[in-house]
Amino acid sequence: MEPTHWREPRGPMRVLVVEDDPALGRLMQLVLGQHLAEIRLARSGAEAIAELSAGQFDAIASDISLPDMSGLDVIAEARKRAPAAGIVAITGFVDVDTAVRSMKAGADDFLGKPFDAEILWHVLNKAADNRARQIAAEQAAVYRQLAYTDALTGCPNRRFIDEFLADAVFRARQEGGQLSVAYLDIDNFKLLNDFVGHEEGDRVLQRVVRTLERHVEPPAQFARFGGDEFVVVLPGWTEERARRLMERVRRAIGQIEVVNGARVALPTRISVGVASLREGQSPRDLVAEAEDAMYLDKAVSPAMVTAAMERAIAQEDALLKAGNIKALRNLVKAIDRRDSYTRFHSDHATQLAIRLGTELGLDDGAMQALAIGGPIHDLGKIVVPDEILRKPGPLTLEERRAMEEHPVMGAAITAAVTDLDSVVNLVRHHHERFDGEGYPGRLKGTEVPLATRLFTLADAYSAMTTDRPYRKGLTLEMAVEEILRGRGTQFDPELAEAFVAMIERTAREGAEQAA
Repeated sequence: MEPTHWREPRGPMRVLVVEDDPALGRLMQLVLGQHLAEIRLARSGAEAIAELSAGQFDAIASDISLPDMSGLDVIAEARKRAPAAGIVAITGFVDVDTAVRSMKAGADDFLGKPFDAEILWHVLNKAADNRARQIAAEQAAVYRQLAYTDALTGCPNRRFIDEFLADAVFRARQEGGQLSVAYLDIDNFKLLNDFVGHEEGDRVLQRVVRTLERHVEPPAQFARFGGDEFVVVLPGWTEERARRLMERVRRAIGQIEVVNGARVALPTRISVGVASLREGQSPRDLVAEAEDAMYLDKAVSPAMVTAAMERAIAQEDALLKAGNIKALRNLVKAIDRRDSYTRFHSDHATQLAIRLGTELGLDDGAMQALAIGGPIHDLGKIVVPDEILRKPGPLTLEERRAMEEHPVMGAAITAAVTDLDSVVNLVRHHHERFDGEGYPGRLKGTEVPLATRLFTLADAYSAMTTDRPYRKGLTLEMAVEEILRGRGTQFDPELAEAFVAMIERTAREGAEQAA
């Protein structure tokens, strides 16, 4: 009776027997023929290979001693041509060496002579069944790997990290251990794709993954969580330790440069948020907290986390308005890259303006204008063509008109997401002059809001001292001289003197600390 454990994978079982002994070959044909739909007999290695070329077999039994070639070579060839077949090696000398060589050639089992032909039937069944199980297991492993792997980058995907995090949270609760999560996002990735193409964007993702692989070591794991987002799970890590790791990752990823069509090198920047597991927190809540921290990192400059900013946007409705600025901040970072400015120009100017505003005791509305409007003051440059933004020499009249439209465009975009007039006014009028010769409104003196007059100083100083591709930034002394020269014309004279005093005092304090 046919064994109940045999499962025919593809209809009736087909078997190839390779045996040069005519009597034994006929005996095996007779016995196996009682159970099989088809059995083929080859009396040499050449005949066996011809049979393998002509058809597919579910099981193969081959003597390892053949007249024209080694049966081990036949088995190796059979394994290549029929990877799903169960293969049994037949030998007259059963020892460990023979068994090892048979298995290395590709056999699933071996049988020593003499043997009962019925035994061969059962061994062939077992070999074919085991091979089917092995292939099923290998396919399942491949499918599982595919299910947990990001196709583009080859790193784990969101499904993997979701399950890994759930297990890590369970173990942390069971063992009372630490657990931290980091959420990473590539800044302005959509704009990067637009500027350099999606193929280059894909290469950036792959290089980010390689960087993470160098820094994130087991038992920590990371995965691509979304299009340009990654999540790192750090079992046993405190939040402070995780932050230090992410700063190293940030610096390493910052070394990845992308060159656009104009041959301008753009650094790859990421925003990062870190959170540690708290009592009663679910895995989803933990990731959400890290994501919120990432958005704060993306949207808030160092200047905006000062006490002045906290005071200025303490009201709930202001916080909601500030949240709308996040998208604008991301656009500004892209503008900074297109304009080849030092990437911290906007933040630098804002920080200087808030420092002076704090010293002068500006009210909350003015501080809010500086803290929110400062980082997005050049938003309107999104409409200015690259060739004008990056032009090293003087602009033509037409080019200058195009450039002078950017405050108006920036104010229009800002007004669409916030009704904070002080912020909109700063964006619109940051190029006005104290003598009325600025643009776009040709406002004069105190017609320009106080916060805007103050920011104009900080913006000009930052621009003057920032290195650009076609010129070196001015020294502090030279920039201060320019500010003083502009008193009463470009700048509010009283604010100019207060700004210069602050800059010189800060420089002295820095020199004293260095000494």
